[in-house]
Amino acid sequence: MDLKYNKKLIQFDNLVSLTESVTDDRYGYYPYERPIHTLFDYGLILIDKPSGPTSHEVASWVKRILNIDKSGHSGTLDPGATGLLPMGLGEGTKALSILLLGPKEYYSIARIHSEFNRNILEKVLLEFHGDIYQRPPQRSSVKRMTRIRRIHELEYVEENEKLILL
Repeated sequence: MDLKYNKKLIQFDNLVSLTESVTDDRYGYYPYERPIHTLFDYGLILIDKPSGPTSHEVASWVKRILNIDKSGHSGTLDPGATGLLPMGLGEGTKALSILLLGPKEYYSIARIHSEFNRNILEKVLLEFHGDIYQRPPQRSSVKRMTRIRRIHELEYVEENEKLILL
């Protein structure tokens, strides 16, 4: 392993070596020396999806902007939703299914139009634990049928005037 990369990546600080084998430099690239075409063929990028476009539209834009043949997204954010949208480039799309196996976490902002009691709000939030029924919006890439989703946790984080972060 090249020592110049050990100094750059803190992940190597406590690395346990299983073998003293040396990688043949004719195959692959060191992380900071990968050419752009390789990153576009096997890469993953994170897109901050704005409100408005579908996840499919964002994937199409990535293909067109980067001039690549294949891009895909992991999961779907509704058109009105904003947030992190993992994108696979080229062969990197094959790795996206692994991301769907993990848990998801969302933050939301609620606008309150009148004074509220925080204790009452927290009691109301407890009603949103467990199974809920969800129907995708009219403009969605998934079939519009009622689905059951399980909410494991919903908590009050903070407030700023009449905006509440959940």
